[in-house]
Amino acid sequence: MICNLYRTTPIRAMQHTIAFAMLLALLAPLPAMAAQQVVVVRKSGQATSYVSQAKIGNSAKAACADQSVAFAFVVESRDGASIELQRGVDSVREIVIDVSLTCSSMNGSALIPFDAQAGTAVAGTDFIATAGVAVLDLTAGLAGPGPGAPVAAVVRIEVLDNSNAGSSTSAFSIVRRDGSFQGMTATGSPIVGAIAGSSEPLVRVTIAPDVTIEDGTGQVPGLDPAAAQVSASASEFCAPSGGGASSAGCASTLRAARLLAEPDTPAGQRDAAIIVIENNLLAIAPDETTSLAFVAPRIASGQVDNVAQRLAALRAGAASEGLSTDGLVMLHNGMPLSIGMLPMLLRVDDEQSAENEERRTLLGGTRLGLWINGTLGAGERDRRGANSGFDSDTWEVTSGVDYRFTDRFFAGAALGFSRFDGDYSNDQGSLEGDSRSAHLYGGYSLPNGLGFDAALYTMRTDFAQRRVIELLALDAAGTGIVSLGRDIAAGDTDVEQKGGSVGVTWTLMRDAWTIAPQAQLAFMRTNYSAFSESGPSAFNLRYLERDGSSRSFSAGAYVDRSWATSVGAFRPYGRAFFFFDSGPSKDLLAEFALPNIDGGSTPVSLTMNEPDRRYATGELGLGFSRPIGTRTVDFNVGYLQMFGFSDWDRRALRFDVRVPL
Repeated sequence: MICNLYRTTPIRAMQHTIAFAMLLALLAPLPAMAAQQVVVVRKSGQATSYVSQAKIGNSAKAACADQSVAFAFVVESRDGASIELQRGVDSVREIVIDVSLTCSSMNGSALIPFDAQAGTAVAGTDFIATAGVAVLDLTAGLAGPGPGAPVAAVVRIEVLDNSNAGSSTSAFSIVRRDGSFQGMTATGSPIVGAIAGSSEPLVRVTIAPDVTIEDGTGQVPGLDPAAAQVSASASEFCAPSGGGASSAGCASTLRAARLLAEPDTPAGQRDAAIIVIENNLLAIAPDETTSLAFVAPRIASGQVDNVAQRLAALRAGAASEGLSTDGLVMLHNGMPLSIGMLPMLLRVDDEQSAENEERRTLLGGTRLGLWINGTLGAGERDRRGANSGFDSDTWEVTSGVDYRFTDRFFAGAALGFSRFDGDYSNDQGSLEGDSRSAHLYGGYSLPNGLGFDAALYTMRTDFAQRRVIELLALDAAGTGIVSLGRDIAAGDTDVEQKGGSVGVTWTLMRDAWTIAPQAQLAFMRTNYSAFSESGPSAFNLRYLERDGSSRSFSAGAYVDRSWATSVGAFRPYGRAFFFFDSGPSKDLLAEFALPNIDGGSTPVSLTMNEPDRRYATGELGLGFSRPIGTRTVDFNVGYLQMFGFSDWDRRALRFDVRVPL
């Protein structure tokens, strides 16, 4: 029923009282999604606002029972009563206010504007607001009871990049401004009026400072170096224009960074945020991949050392003429027998044997030799700077054939195979490598025991890396931590190495003793192929090709003493070397595999720690030679330990077998 605007009765005052009592009862607090305002407009233009936590019901039309009321409406923010914008991230935001007509007693329309009201945020400095207006069709309220469809008023907010804003949070409000209405009453009388605005906030808007992941890491004391180095790249990758902007990992890390950047964050939330941001940055950082540059040269050095052991044996061959074996005695059928008599007993002193024999072995042999040696090792590398730690097992086998062209000159070739198995610290993945190498070597010995040698090699290693990326997030309260899942970033690559060495040895033999000071200069050139990681993570990386070179000078000595027995000759030995390495360690360069919005890639760089340049190795072992017919088989086994290499502990069991042909 349409209200009669001009009816006068004795109970008019009572109707007025009852109508507004009903309206206020409808505005009693009830559970709701957002704060609201109910606005009652009289024909005089006077507007009264009531704040409610629930939408007004259909019976709010009872306000029209008062003949002085023109219409009533409800305003409500579609996005809630509180909105946070971040400077540098949210450039434009449209805030929608829904206006719903609840009752009307006139034909016409009303304009309901909304705009920003400054607070600590300054209009024109921190933001620019464009007002929004809702146009209400008052005639629609005459159709019957019940609210009409909401009409939207859109307030556009542009957040400005204020470099002077610092790290403080500023705020302003969206309020209803003065409006107007026009139309005519049910009797046809025209009516025009103003609608007074309200300073009561409909939406409180805060502008948070432009906090990046890097800003958050600046608040973490003692942050891991790898996390610190990758924080700038993670900030760029997780920015609105970055490839990871939509990922859950970026969102959780940014949330932790914002809590850390806010000085009023409670201690419990701050502690949890530190755990999340450091863990996530370490999960993103390719600190495990830095192990490639550490492992590849060590594998190559193992093969070079195997060949060097063979060279050491060959270099001592020409000096055997100066060794008297008469003083070495073994028991033969219960009778003492001089080692010097063995060639006669074994019938290797005839002319034909003399032509074929080489004199490098204690008990004889031929000029052509087949040999095999190897190393079974284990090691632990502690985390150092931004480079990951790992435990490893290695085995290296080298086999070759050489020929002594003269008593002074020899040459040979060898093939090698190495296997590396490493597990990164803290269960962060694995690194496996299979190597194949080819070697050429040769040497020349002078009559005084001074020997020279040289070797060249080429090696290819196929690596398979598995890198764990497990990201954490804060719970709703900000004090608990949950896992976002455990992804595996898998990548395969190959490493090509080429190098060589030159060495000098002076072999001194005194009775049963052999003392051989040695020195060697080695060089190595390494190429790491580019490769990409695959897997479900948004933080997979693509690594760029890189080259490296190194030089190593070593000096030391070999010492043994021979004892002859009835089963053969035993030679306990010791070997010690000091190493002096050089060569630059280039940064590890990579980029996120996911492209940014502009199609570019976010780069990642980690500083490679310089490996220890000064260290030593020591080896103790036992050699054994046994005659088989007119041939002698040599066998050596020893234990090697590395000393003085910072954060790297390596042990190995070495063996060497030579069979004359």
